[in-house]
Amino acid sequence: MATHFHLQIVIAIAITSLAGCAGSLSENQCKANDWYTVGYADSSQGFDTSRLLRHDDACLDHGIVPDRAQYTAGWNAGIQQFCTPENGFDLGAHGSSYNRVCPSDLEPEFHAGYSNGRTLFIATNEVAQIESAIDQRSARIEEMQRDMQHAVDALIAPDTPTTDRLFLLERTKSLSEEQSRLRSEIERLNAEAAVKRSRLESLRQSLAYR
Repeated sequence: MATHFHLQIVIAIAITSLAGCAGSLSENQCKANDWYTVGYADSSQGFDTSRLLRHDDACLDHGIVPDRAQYTAGWNAGIQQFCTPENGFDLGAHGSSYNRVCPSDLEPEFHAGYSNGRTLFIATNEVAQIESAIDQRSARIEEMQRDMQHAVDALIAPDTPTTDRLFLLERTKSLSEEQSRLRSEIERLNAEAAVKRSRLESLRQSLAYR
């Protein structure tokens, strides 16, 4: 009988190989006939038992029929590792989806952890989106400053035609107005970001306390 440490190594290898195989199992995995580990790996990743149907299709092509009893036993063991409050929190905090595979006795605590993680994910994403919007506007201002400098250089150049000077004057005016608008937006976004960062920090402290 494999030790617990050895089993964890087998499971880790199985999870890695399964994660890299979008179409279920390979021929070698089917022939390995270790359906307990396959079931454990599936539930540890949040798959429900219907995943076995995909393994059926994959392995029947190689003349192999999965051992449903062993698969189910492995799945039942693995779901105990998946459906923890800590794992629920991690899934929610990374924005991962949850397919409600947890048994009724594990569901409440798992879902509580998932909800907390999801709340943190949303709050973190809101701050990131505002910071991205600020960066985009700042980059646009820098770009316009370069454009304005080119326009000014052309305005003072002695060989610039009069008609071009009129266009360049209008161009510099338009760029200046847009810069003012973007600076106002950045000021508003910075204020909004400060509020959301404060809320995010409070949320992190609250969740860390729990």
